[in-house]
Amino acid sequence: MYPQPLPRVFAVQPVLDVLQRDQAGPRASFAFQHLAQGQKLAGQVLSQDKGLSLVAVAGQTVAMRLPPGVVTGDTLKLSFAGHMPQPVFLLEAPGADGADAPQLSQTARMLSEIMQRVPERTPPTLAPPAPLLDRPTVLPPELALALRTALVRSGLFYESHLANWVAGQDTLEGLLQEPQNRSPAHEAGHAKAYAGAPESAAAKTANPLHTLMTQQLQVLESPQFVWKGELWPGQPLQWTLSRAEDETPGNAAEASASGEDGSWESSIRITLPQLGALILHIRLDAQQNFSIRVAPETAGSAPLLQAQQAHVLQRLADAGCTVHSFQVAHEPAAA
Repeated sequence: MYPQPLPRVFAVQPVLDVLQRDQAGPRASFAFQHLAQGQKLAGQVLSQDKGLSLVAVAGQTVAMRLPPGVVTGDTLKLSFAGHMPQPVFLLEAPGADGADAPQLSQTARMLSEIMQRVPERTPPTLAPPAPLLDRPTVLPPELALALRTALVRSGLFYESHLANWVAGQDTLEGLLQEPQNRSPAHEAGHAKAYAGAPESAAAKTANPLHTLMTQQLQVLESPQFVWKGELWPGQPLQWTLSRAEDETPGNAAEASASGEDGSWESSIRITLPQLGALILHIRLDAQQNFSIRVAPETAGSAPLLQAQQAHVLQRLADAGCTVHSFQVAHEPAAA
């Protein structure tokens, strides 16, 4: 069946780029929800292109990265390993003894069970119990540092920070700020700081760090998060950050495969004393160009913001930002 020898078992999973995943909805995310762990399946390799193979399995056609030696027309012996967080299949080499098939480790089973409790298309949401700053400020560097720290020290990227620390690129003081290094009693007292899962799911999780682990898996599957809290006492802010959909189909997948940084989008919702509620949409592309759209909910605020547009653009240029576009447009609040 395969012209080259394969390892007895090889883990494979369907591949979706960010654009495909966001547009696919439940069909792509939960197409294999009915499968049981360990269930045996046959897959048919339909075509291959640029390292990806289209495989028909369980009534679905998905893209998989298969090991060398698999060619179009091959029939694959697969067993379902679970959602971690996307569906994962074990590929058995020809002649593998089914009775001696590997079993999932306790850790793998735990991760799969955790992901089963994640609501569909719900981004991880951080809601810290205390304001980022203890007093109001209009200094951009102070605001930027506070928001950066809220994301960087959220615990979502703890393992990569450990690797950076070993390489001398992070500090022990910084690592100690992250939830993984706080006592269980402290984390239990602030469980609401990690509110990505609904109360029913959170109630089943004895250790608040399990919720954080769920959020890490969500970020791995679809890079996005929501931060809800106070900048300073009495000043709420909601910040959404996500990898942007590429305008050209296929670009997202190619950027991911080549290791290049793609485009990112930030959406900041804030209510200001004179301007009222507004949403700031910021897009940063792979060439480090900014596209900015300011959307006040109050019609009378748009002229005030437009009058200051030249000043804002100059401040951004002084800060070294290349602005591709800047728009101010009134957006009524959603009903």
